[in-house]
Amino acid sequence: MDEPLDRKMNNSFVMKLLKECSIFLLAKDVRLSEKLFNLNELYVMWSTDTDEDYSADVYGFVTEMFAANVFRPLPPSSYADTDEEVAAGRGGIGTAVVVGEPTADEVLEATQTVLVYQVFRAFVDRVMFDADRAQPYLNRRFVNGLVHRLNSGDADERLTVRDIAERVWTTCPAARSTMFRAAADELADFAYGYVPRHNGVNELLDFFAVTAGTAGHAAVPKLPRVLVCLLKHQSLSSFKSKLVECARALKNDYKDLIPQMLMFIKKLWSCQHLKTIVLLHTMMELYEWCDRDQWIQLQVQIVGHLSKLFSNDDFNLADLSINFWNRILHENIKLWKTRPDVIKIVVANLKKVEQVHWNTDCIKMANCLLKLMVTRKIINDKYAEEPEDDIFRDDKVNGNNYSLMTTHNTLMPLKHPNAVVDTISTITESII
Repeated sequence: MDEPLDRKMNNSFVMKLLKECSIFLLAKDVRLSEKLFNLNELYVMWSTDTDEDYSADVYGFVTEMFAANVFRPLPPSSYADTDEEVAAGRGGIGTAVVVGEPTADEVLEATQTVLVYQVFRAFVDRVMFDADRAQPYLNRRFVNGLVHRLNSGDADERLTVRDIAERVWTTCPAARSTMFRAAADELADFAYGYVPRHNGVNELLDFFAVTAGTAGHAAVPKLPRVLVCLLKHQSLSSFKSKLVECARALKNDYKDLIPQMLMFIKKLWSCQHLKTIVLLHTMMELYEWCDRDQWIQLQVQIVGHLSKLFSNDDFNLADLSINFWNRILHENIKLWKTRPDVIKIVVANLKKVEQVHWNTDCIKMANCLLKLMVTRKIINDKYAEEPEDDIFRDDKVNGNNYSLMTTHNTLMPLKHPNAVVDTISTITESII
């Protein structure tokens, strides 16, 4: 059946406008003002009249117009390090570059790009948007180009691209696997060092978190490896929170993701000696979301390496690691009574803090934790004098019954050495 005449005319009119807007114009081009007028007319039309039913050809013209204007080479500022970063030895940091004030020509050209984004978003947001008609044009080339714009040095453009990607994901299920694969490839280039920097790491991680639990993830089995690899990136601190948030959102899609990340941090500690506080903070945040049964299996492998941070010269790192051990200890005291092999390493490192650490707060915390472990019958009360192999012998443990219920207060991570002293005092009074 032929289309109604008025619909044919409307389709022809829209395609004519789109064709006239399908060339990116420089600021000095006399046609730019007319193009901006046409773009604004399209935007107003699709923002106010959302129920017009367009032919498949219009969908093709819209995507071609968008690609011609947006899928251009990113400016050098999106890739180059700032002078300050080079001087500080922080090249490749995954954050936006600080650039000077834009010129009048740059502002005019940017206005053109902004209008193109607005027109495309208004078209996709229409009530009568037909995903089946759009799907042939939302191919791998289009999706790759869209995702690559997340590396733009303009934060506003990155947020716009992220929102459009999420909208396309929602309205066009057929494009999901292609889009997910493109986003994973973009993030992999940064994680594996193929690109020196990426301005949109946080936006990419946001995209994965928002789309968690929907079809399409299974198409990219390499995503967990990419997320794990990000842990060793020198700019981890700039996207750590988003990485943890992404892992939390994806933990039901990839059951072993968080355990793999925890074990990789342990590997970095043991093999590459990257004992940084950002890695410890990351481990503690991942620990909050790790499945309990998985954590019970992992903690025995992790605690020994964690305890080696107790005597670190960095007070913040030492303090945080001791507090983390205190929390792990209290949450599963029964387990640690059965693992003298691991406790032996922990005790040795707590004793090392007493012997060599420069900070009195760390020394006090280590001493109080050793006493607490005696009180809980994890080690005997001769730990200070006995050889390490003898501190776990049952015949050297005091015969008193130290089986106490762990209170809510003792389950909390230690914030200050006095907290340990208060805990010990409470337990001692209960025994007496």
